[in-house]
Amino acid sequence: MAPRIQPVEDSEVAADIRERFENAEKRGAPNSMLLRILANNPDAMKMFYDAWSQVFYDGVVDHGLKEIMRVRMARLRGCEY
Repeated sequence: MAPRIQPVEDSEVAADIRERFENAEKRGAPNSMLLRILANNPDAMKMFYDAWSQVFYDGVVDHGLKEIMRVRMARLRGCEY
């Protein structure tokens, strides 16, 4: 299913946003398509990405709590994966 809000292209965004896209693609998370859709509002995308990075990559949150957070986010979105 195609997103209702069109994702932005690399050529449409500033270098700092492209860098976040690239980092997400290397890590596999957060979903790069989600970031490209959120980038329609660059400030919102930056805040989301930076918060995600703080929690999952840069922070001191226990691994078990991170997994609970991932499961909760998936359930909130109706993701059965």
